[in-house]
Amino acid sequence: MFTDLYFKTTDPKMGFSDFVKENLRGISLSILFHTLIYVLFLNLVSFIFLNKPLTLKINVKLVISLFIIMILGYIARFYQVKDIYQRYENNLEQTRKHIDKAYVTWVFLG
Repeated sequence: MFTDLYFKTTDPKMGFSDFVKENLRGISLSILFHTLIYVLFLNLVSFIFLNKPLTLKINVKLVISLFIIMILGYIARFYQVKDIYQRYENNLEQTRKHIDKAYVTWVFLG
């Protein structure tokens, strides 16, 4: 679903302004989608163990926190990709292998 966005946001040759301009819609949709999934999941867990969903106040704080974390996460990944690219002396193939391996690790940890 977000595969194309992953490849676009892990392009080490892209500048930050291009990163934002070209991917703003995709990043926004990804953040909204993942926030919705996480909030629903946490409400389900609360309902299962406490027999009630989270309060509106907690849900609002949760949504705001997740938005901030995910926005900072996209920015951090952008700079991490740039750093990895420099460490591999601008070798795009090695950089891609490194980034993909790290991504798969985080997906399975998640």
